[in-house]
Amino acid sequence: MFKKNVVASFLLILVMLLAACTEGTNVDGPSKKTEGSSDSDGGDKGALIIGFEADATTLMANHDVNYTTDTLIRNIYDPLIDREGKTGDFVPVLAEEWKNIDEKTWYLKLKEGVKFHNGADFNAESVKYSIDYILNEENGSFYRSRWANVSEVVVLSDYEVEIHTSVPFPSLIQRIAEDLLIMEPGYVEEVGIEKASREPVGTGAYTFVEWSRDNHLKLKAFEGYWQGKPQINEIEFRIIPEFSARMSAFMSGEIHMFKNIPVDSVEQFDSDEVKQVSSSRINYLALSNLVDGPLKDVKVRQAINYAIDADELLETVLNGYGTRITGPLSKINADYAETKDYGYDPDLAVQLIKEAGYSPEEISLTLDTPSGRYPMDSHIAQAIASQLQSIGLNVKVQVNEWGQHLEKIQKRETGDMYILGWGPAFDGQSTIENLFTQNAPYSSFYHEDIEKEIMEVNQLFNQDERHAGYAKIQEKLVEQAAWVPLWQQADLYAVSKSLNFSPRVDEKMNVFEMSWN
Repeated sequence: MFKKNVVASFLLILVMLLAACTEGTNVDGPSKKTEGSSDSDGGDKGALIIGFEADATTLMANHDVNYTTDTLIRNIYDPLIDREGKTGDFVPVLAEEWKNIDEKTWYLKLKEGVKFHNGADFNAESVKYSIDYILNEENGSFYRSRWANVSEVVVLSDYEVEIHTSVPFPSLIQRIAEDLLIMEPGYVEEVGIEKASREPVGTGAYTFVEWSRDNHLKLKAFEGYWQGKPQINEIEFRIIPEFSARMSAFMSGEIHMFKNIPVDSVEQFDSDEVKQVSSSRINYLALSNLVDGPLKDVKVRQAINYAIDADELLETVLNGYGTRITGPLSKINADYAETKDYGYDPDLAVQLIKEAGYSPEEISLTLDTPSGRYPMDSHIAQAIASQLQSIGLNVKVQVNEWGQHLEKIQKRETGDMYILGWGPAFDGQSTIENLFTQNAPYSSFYHEDIEKEIMEVNQLFNQDERHAGYAKIQEKLVEQAAWVPLWQQADLYAVSKSLNFSPRVDEKMNVFEMSWN
């Protein structure tokens, strides 16, 4: 029989050893600032410098489904609809109003008098162009699968559009708010997609200055911005992949802000430099049945769920910074339904593996993880590997640079398992359709009957029926052990005392909302 306290003690020792090897917590690393140091008080309060974990893959709007890309370019482009930073409720931006005409038709009235950075007018043609860019298969947009049900965008007038869909598409407003940014058609057509991807033009609060790939992105305030000139004149997103390096840069005053403070380093910061919010992002261990291997067997996937003590990981590796989830959605999600918790039962895990026709020692698995993208991500991966090894499985951890990690997932080139987060995650469809259907870019799981059910529920306009449908799907995904659900992420920001910044539940860093104190 396996004893939980023995495994937990072993896991704790492992985590302590890992932490001791982490630059950010090494005794030779950065020390807590002393009073009066000239560090993160903002210097001359000229350029706001944000330490960021990874670079954008492109500066083209509507192309890459990637948090790092999206966060940077949302300072250049505006959406039609956004979410309120604390509640996640929809708020108008370039669209003043919207309504559902019928189950396949949506109407949007647009804001007048808005200018792009190059002086061109924002209008209905730019909305049509931006959506058509997603729909055009030749452009290779990773958003395309999320918009596949849109059949046509009709320009009614300079500031009115209709969006027609091939099937009922009740979640179109979610797609508009979470995906769509507005490009300037004339500029893209004039310079071409390649240049527009490097030197973008939008209607946003900041205009492009310079992009040194994997080093920095520099922007300046757009004086003609329709909501008024931004209070911060210049921005530099400085790309610093390692936690420890971002922390050092903050402590020495080189940057004013960074996200994802290492949870074992929070006490090194002054209390008024740390800001926390429960993110809409969920973290999980994907158990891929899209690649060949033993995880195609549901009993092996269920066994892995029983063999991983997620509560122990949350407590020992993340120091409790997170909220445990047991299914594919968190409680902040409008379509959340309570699901079974597998719990920790390594003996049952071994039994299921044997029922699947294996002995644990016969199974060798690869676990892909990024390093520095999510809180303690590579540490979590190593701790998971330790838990699985304790029942006899052979697990190799593969650490990837963030861009490489995403590319491997998109190309189905990961190992059997991988660490990933997903957000913002406010509604069921945006998570379930994108992560549990065969052709979605970041999916790790496919089941023919479940996919059919997903597509049927997606078309339900009746909210009670829709919610009930997603509840059944969540239950089936848990039964099929499509993932090992881990937790709803707690976002920890280090913020200069000179900067006025309130974290958003959707993790966006819209600098127009910030100011110097």
